[in-house]
Amino acid sequence: MKKRQTLIYIVSAALSIVLLAYLLLNLDWDILRVAFADIHWGWLTLALLAYLVNILLRALRFTNLIYSRPVKWLELVPVSALHNILMYLMPAKTGDVTYVFIAKDRLDLSLTEGTATLFAARFYDFLVVAAFLVILLPFSRNEIPDWIFLPAVIFCGLILLGALGILAFLKFSKPILESDGLPSKTQKQASGLQRIRAVWNKFILGLREIQDHGEHGRVALLTAGVWLCVYSNFYFATKSMGLPVAFYHIAIISMVMIPLTLLPLQGFANLGTHEVGWTSVLIAFNYPYKTALAIAAGSHFVLLLSVLVSGGLAFLGAQFFLKK
Repeated sequence: MKKRQTLIYIVSAALSIVLLAYLLLNLDWDILRVAFADIHWGWLTLALLAYLVNILLRALRFTNLIYSRPVKWLELVPVSALHNILMYLMPAKTGDVTYVFIAKDRLDLSLTEGTATLFAARFYDFLVVAAFLVILLPFSRNEIPDWIFLPAVIFCGLILLGALGILAFLKFSKPILESDGLPSKTQKQASGLQRIRAVWNKFILGLREIQDHGEHGRVALLTAGVWLCVYSNFYFATKSMGLPVAFYHIAIISMVMIPLTLLPLQGFANLGTHEVGWTSVLIAFNYPYKTALAIAAGSHFVLLLSVLVSGGLAFLGAQFFLKK
């Protein structure tokens, strides 16, 4: 496993260098120079603020997803901040799983429950993104090319059907006993399939706890807030450069980015993946190639700044108040 991870990181580093070289050679530096020479600091501040609120809302969401014991929101803010930084910087979504280990280290949350709550968070993420697209797609059908529209419709259909299936399972299946979700001594030595079953049981147990407390609506609203902050961060970033992109275009771009960020091989900090996703969709919306690439590169830089600055502020601020 460690050899495989090492290989992924080596290939990702090499890929990052190649993609960075391509970006540097093909960028229209005049467009980017003008954009950042006349940066609108107010919009940039709003972009950083939107990302900070996104981190705080993710922490608040995890307080509703963790079910074994109550956890204070402020205790989860540093976890959320570190998780967001690593999730962004590390390739191929490997940073996403760091939440499980950070929560274990800082909150003494079991690895099984950490994994289950992470799965639950992603369940709501996919559900809310699909719901936003269901609202946006009919209004933008004439502007969206078929290669984006048809996969978007299929994505929405699969996610919504999957969500309905899981909710139906929660409603009509018998509750899982607490002990069924926890691996026993024999289960710890069992096959991967049994471990997956244990995590699935914990995932369902967590969703059932949310359902029993009537929290599905609350968690869904928090997730909607998270994604509106993500979209706003990008929107304010492009406004700060004087290269504005329509808000619903950003929502479509974010949908296209989901499968791209799941690729097993990609650059660090989404280098290349971000540019490919953004440039492709913007060109589909009739942006000139040079402008689309400049917007992609500029928005990526502001995103990196947001992750480090807003993430750092959230982490240090929470640590300061926790020590008081």
